Formats: sequence, C-alpha cells, structure tokens
Amino acid sequence: MKPSAAGCCECSGKGKRRRSSEDDATGEPKAKRPKHTTDNKEPIPDDGIYWQANLDRFHQHFRDQAIVSAVANRMDQTSSEIVRTMLRMSEVTTPSSAPFTQPLSSNEIFRSLPVGYNISKQVLDQYLTLLADDPLEFVGKSGDSGGGMYIINLHKALGSLATASLESVVQERFGSRCARIFRLVLQKKHLEQKQVEDFAMIPAKEAKDMLYKMLSENFISLQEIPKTPDHAPSRTFYLYTVNILSAARMLLHRCYKSIANLIERRQFETKENKRLLEKSQRVEAIIASMQATGAEAAQLQEIEEMITAPERQQLETLKHNVNKLDASEIQVDETIFLLESYIESTMKRQ
Repeated sequence: MKPSAAGCCECSGKGKRRRSSEDDATGEPKAKRPKHTTDNKEPIPDDGIYWQANLDRFHQHFRDQAIVSAVANRMDQTSSEIVRTMLRMSEVTTPSSAPFTQPLSSNEIFRSLPVGYNISKQVLDQYLTLLADDPLEFVGKSGDSGGGMYIINLHKALGSLATASLESVVQERFGSRCARIFRLVLQKKHLEQKQVEDFAMIPAKEAKDMLYKMLSENFISLQEIPKTPDHAPSRTFYLYTVNILSAARMLLHRCYKSIANLIERRQFETKENKRLLEKSQRVEAIIASMQATGAEAAQLQEIEEMITAPERQQLETLKHNVNKLDASEIQVDETIFLLESYIESTMKRQ
C-alpha cells in the first residue's frame, strides 16, 4: 500500500511532523469530506434558471386559430390558409396586444405560402382583394408597394368573433326571429320599433315582445333622444341599439356562471358514484397487476366479473354524462376567451 504524505515525513526523521491542512487547531485530523459534496461538484449550468409556460403565446395561437376558422367558414379554405400565413409571418414582428399586424407585401405573402400550396401570384392577389373588400374587414390594404401591402385588423376580427358569439346565444335563447331582429339592429345601428317591424317584416306585437325580451336581458339597449328639453315621452325618439362591449360583458358574466354550474354538476356526479368509481379503480389495478405477472385469461375474466352488469351500465352512464359536461365546459371556455380578448382589446383602444 502506498504510504501517505504524512507517513513519508515521519519516516524521514526530520523533526516534528508538519500539521496537515486537514488537521484542526488541536492537532487532530479533520474528518474527510465525502467526495460527493458540493465543493467537489461541477457548477450546474442552469442553476437558478426557472422555466414557465408562455401563456401570452398560447393565447395568441388560440386567437389566430379562431380568426382562421372564421375566415374558412365565411369564405373558403384557400382564404383561411392565406390569413394563416399572414398571421404566422406576423408572430415575431407584431405584439400579441397590437390592434393590427405589421404590413406585409403581396410578394412576401406569396413566398411564405406553405410548400405545395399551388396557387399563382395572380390568384393570390385576387384572394387578397376579396379579403380586403369583405365587410368584416379582417384583412385591410395599407399600401401599393411590393404588389400591395396588407394587414390583419386583429381588433376588428375579435369584434366580429364576439358579435358572432352574441348572435349565436340570441339564436339559441330566443329563436331565429329574435336573431334576425338582433342582426338588423346591429347592421342599422339605431332603429325605432316601427322601423324594426318594417325591416324585419314581423307583426308589431311580436316585434315588440321580442325587443323587450332582448332588452330585459341586456342584449340590446334603448337610447332616448328628446325633441324638446322637457323630455316629454310624446316628443322623444326611442331607438334600439346594440352596445357590443356592454353585451359582451354581460355574456361573459353568464359564461362564468355556466362554468361554475358545470364544475359543480361534475363534482356532484362524481360524489354520487364515489364508491362505484373506487371499486372500478381497485378492479382495474388488480387486473393490471395480474397482467404484469402473466395471469391467464380465465383469471382476468373472473376479476372483471367483480363488477356486475348493472354497475357497468351505471359507469357507462356516468362516463357519458361527465364527457358531455367536459365538452360543454370547453365550449364555454372558448367563448370566454373570445369575449375577454375583445374586451381587453377594446379597453386598450379607449
């Protein structure tokens, strides 16, 4: 065995042994530090660096996908692919909270279309013109250089998506005739009751009832314009209008209530079937353990029969109900996202 450095000093006979750096003040050697201590470790390259999800980027992708889907439903797949390309090109250059994207030239858009998307430059220009002329104004033209400069009006797109959500709720809640009146008031901005009756071609009593229903639930509002300073009812115009921001806030509040009800209902369903769910989980765990040890099919079948046919039917019903609740929650959550995005965009512009 190779002697230590201290041992060599003692054997040489040159006076006192020198105190080792590992000895303490009393001359006793210190306990050696284990090799795995931090003193012997190499520094961790990312020590002190923490990671988190970029929620703003997720929200940006959700918003962009909603815009692309809306364009596809309104026009066609080629139009939506052009808009998708413009949004993808703008991801880095445009902040997520911007009201519109940076201008993009027709030539740049053409070069950035997906590989294999076989449309000519002339066809692209025609599509861009159609998109720019569309009343929804998702795409706008901002110049003529580079074959034409185009932007995506993100704020107007969010406004259109929020309005579509309001129209859909009115349709589901009050029926197609109310939805027709709602769209009419949206289009005309301000209408008297008589004008609503004439434009919508709906009898006076029915139109009045529908207007009051939507008014009572804040989907539309009533604006009074007096002809004289005394505000006499006989000399006052009563105009129906849609305040999209106010209606969006009202619908957002209802969506929050709906989400709370869905969560509460799911918890109730789970609690009511708690014992059956626990039994099902125990059986599944036993089967998984037996499969891992190579159990025979007959043994597995015997374990599966621990859950009776009525219990299996009850589990299937529970699964179906919970899946419906989950799907409804996702749908409401999508509406919440669009409404919140529109409200936030509107508040930043004020």
